[in-house]
Amino acid sequence: MPLQQADMRFARAVNMADVPEGGGPPSAQLLPDGASNTIFPDVREEDRATGRVEIKQVHTVLRNTDTAALLGANVILADLPNDPNVDITLLSTKNPFATRADIVERIEGSMTASVEFAGYLLENHGVGQRSLQIFQRPGAEPPGIGKVYLLIYNEDKPDERRQRVRVKSIDTQQRMVSANTNGALIDFMGQFTTVELFEPLRFAFPGSSASRYFARDPLKTVFRETVYSDSGMFYGASRLAAPASATDSTLQLATIHSRLSPNSRTEAISVDQRPASQRTVLLTDAPRRVEVGVTPHTQRVKIGVANVGQSYVFQLRPLPSPGTVVITYWSMGQRYTVVDDGAGQLTGSGSGLMSYLTGIVPATLKAMPDIGTTVSISWGEALAFTDRRSQGAKVRAPEFAFLLDGAANDGTGTERVVPGSVSLTYTSGGILRTITDNSTGQLQGAGTGVIDYPSRTVLVRPQYMPDSSAQFDIAYQLDSVVTEILTATSPDAGGYIPITLAQQPAAGTLQLQWAVVRSVSKTSGGTLTTINASKNTDVTYSVRGVPEVYEPTATAGAGVNWPRAG
Repeated sequence: MPLQQADMRFARAVNMADVPEGGGPPSAQLLPDGASNTIFPDVREEDRATGRVEIKQVHTVLRNTDTAALLGANVILADLPNDPNVDITLLSTKNPFATRADIVERIEGSMTASVEFAGYLLENHGVGQRSLQIFQRPGAEPPGIGKVYLLIYNEDKPDERRQRVRVKSIDTQQRMVSANTNGALIDFMGQFTTVELFEPLRFAFPGSSASRYFARDPLKTVFRETVYSDSGMFYGASRLAAPASATDSTLQLATIHSRLSPNSRTEAISVDQRPASQRTVLLTDAPRRVEVGVTPHTQRVKIGVANVGQSYVFQLRPLPSPGTVVITYWSMGQRYTVVDDGAGQLTGSGSGLMSYLTGIVPATLKAMPDIGTTVSISWGEALAFTDRRSQGAKVRAPEFAFLLDGAANDGTGTERVVPGSVSLTYTSGGILRTITDNSTGQLQGAGTGVIDYPSRTVLVRPQYMPDSSAQFDIAYQLDSVVTEILTATSPDAGGYIPITLAQQPAAGTLQLQWAVVRSVSKTSGGTLTTINASKNTDVTYSVRGVPEVYEPTATAGAGVNWPRAG
């Protein structure tokens, strides 16, 4: 009889309940095709809030009397759940009698048992505990936060108990302990590490007593380290992240991971944090933002069974500045904050009235702090910083002087810069800045300075500090410079000398140079100060000089002649 589609069916396990003994061999009940909730129940509201792992075992059966060999069969996950918070993962146990406990062990098998830890479980631990007490030799390395360890009792025996635990936090102390050794009471130092777990213990694990030799009782619980290893193949489905065709050899999926256990932890990134500086004071916004912390002082109270409560009193020295007091504490795994409002009133997740004159802070918390955590308070003094802006070195703003390139750089000055054509750019803080000339020899924009068009000389002062790798990109136009030598004429009655040029000069480009000679004659000692100057449209370059002084030559009946200076 040939194989029909209806001959391949799913059958229920003997126990379909989600309990440790659930699962087992196949039963005679077949799962109906196309029906809802035949394997898993609906998601409850409680499960949406806290998470849940449902593990069920089903079997495939062949309902056909044909004796021909079955060449192969497979099971696929054809469609994903509509709820993004629900994942389905398939696993082949290859054991028709596997129970839920066996499947859990298979899932957790990625963390394989390794060597015994350098410490052991101290005394008995009961079901539901979320912490372990580990006894070690002083100085030994405590359990690592975030690591997975394995508790095993009656290892390799029929009544074996084992559970993998992940460390959430640790608290290590060294103190004196007494033990009976060979009938004598001996005192010695021991290291006690309290380990907080992410999930409670599912079984009771008997521990060993404190030993002078730091040796575990061989009949008690073993505390082992774990190493990661692939525990088997898990199968699932994922949606395509990009379109694919039948000829593609690779596919781009949204994810290749699947959630196997609920996790209420979230990751948060904190950057640019200031230790013990939860309040800051803004000093300035220019040229950059400068803030200083005002909560450099801290106190904390370790919460234990003896002092757990909701009311605490702190004595702050030095006296706190208004608005700088911050109290933080943990309750039920959540962090709460209490701050003062600058008028002595504590607000937030707590209340109280404090005194800035005495430094006494009575605080009443809104929630009971967790045992093993700390209640921390930080505050700042009345003056948390010293203004030293006027005490630093006076540094001038950067200046740059350079000569713009021309077709002939031999000093002949045959080319000049066209006014209004200069554009200079540079980067400061990653931002492009621009400086231009205003056609009258002045630079403007993201800097100041002057430019001499005929000599192509530039003096620039950037308004912003250029970046360390910045360069000046300069764009400008050149024009030919015409030099004409004129024969000097005598000034007219008004002191004017007319000049006639061979061609019309461009506006703002005329530059004149002339020499001045004066003759002085006196009968007594004296000096003459002269100035040699060259003029252009807007810039005057002058050099002051003092000519040589000659002693007067005395001649009877004659005056004193002084040399001419020019």
